[in-house]
This record gives sequence, C-alpha cells and structure tokens, in this order.
Amino acid sequence: MVKPLVTPRIGQNFVGWQPPAGGDSTLGVVDFSIFPHLDHPACPENTMAAAERWAAGLAGPAYAIDEQAAIKVDDGAVEVVSEGHWTAF
Repeated sequence: MVKPLVTPRIGQNFVGWQPPAGGDSTLGVVDFSIFPHLDHPACPENTMAAAERWAAGLAGPAYAIDEQAAIKVDDGAVEVVSEGHWTAF
C-alpha cells in the first residue's frame, strides 16, 4: 500500500516500518492526514468504520478518500476533488 507520507501523521493502521524512535509521524508537507482506498475491494479492511476509528486517534484534520477522490492544496486552501466517496474528519 502506498502511504501518504506528505501528511503530518499516518496513524498506526498504516505504519509498515517505524524509525528507531517509533511513532507514525511523516514529512508533514500538508497539515492533514489521509485514509486512502476507502471501500476498495482490494482493501476490505478500509471501511468507513475503520476510517472513523483511525481519525479518532489523530490530532488535526483528516480525510478518508476512495479511488475517485483527490485532495488539491493551492496556497494553503484544501479542496477535495471527487466523483466518488470521501469524508472529512
């Protein structure tokens, strides 16, 4: 699974490797976290209920997005561009 490493945190659900100090922090290029592949058949564990539990463990804004959604950031303004299913937390 591709991890959205530009976010400040990815949550423990998506940690495949941890730095020696542990944790789930990443590059933090943007100030929100992303739960990808929402309700995708190849990722049956990526349900909305799982996304809600994931978001509850994060501080700051987060988005759950499916394969038909993208997040556009322009000069600090965040916009979800989607023909699919997504939720902001």
